[in-house]
Amino acid sequence: MIQQAKTSPLNLRKKQVSSLAIVYAEVFFAIFCWLALSSSAYFALVMMLGHHQASRTAYAASVRHVQVNLNIVINQPGMQKDWPGYSPSNLVVPANSIVTITLRDYDLGDTPLPANSPFTAVQGTIGGSATADGKAYTSLAPEKVAHTFTITQLHINVPLPGDGAKGAAYDTVTFTFRTGNAGTYIFRCYDPCGTGSSGWEGPMLTKGYMTGTLVVQ
Repeated sequence: MIQQAKTSPLNLRKKQVSSLAIVYAEVFFAIFCWLALSSSAYFALVMMLGHHQASRTAYAASVRHVQVNLNIVINQPGMQKDWPGYSPSNLVVPANSIVTITLRDYDLGDTPLPANSPFTAVQGTIGGSATADGKAYTSLAPEKVAHTFTITQLHINVPLPGDGAKGAAYDTVTFTFRTGNAGTYIFRCYDPCGTGSSGWEGPMLTKGYMTGTLVVQ
């Protein structure tokens, strides 16, 4: 008769402790790996978002914002009598930039546009508006327009009011727009402020008066 070796309680306890130790070690290793993967994913996400935000900030900082002064004058030395004109008639601005024009109109008075004219509304500016003596507007009544600043190639139009502050020699209109690629564009007035029965002759057709050049470079 073969007798089987009996396992002592002490040896059995040692085996149980050893098995538990292995289980704990495996659980600890699994938790460690999960934490490591989670941390890696978290830092990768943070780095990616941080880089994206930094790129956006750098792009915003790289966009130039320039200020341009422009006037509409009349009866100045060397000008044809009673002909209004932009001064200067040639503007140079950087490409892919933001441009704010401050325009002083010394030729006040209304020369009404037709009731259905598309040139009574502000178009192509940032925010779709302009300001006249600090007051924002998006359009003018057709009978309250003196001139327009219009660049049809860039879809920009700003009607200029004919009424200034009481006793003022001019009003001040400001507006902001974005330039794109380099190019040469024509700005002009589309209000009949010229000579002849129609108001479309004289300064309306003569370079250096109610037409000018915007050079984007």
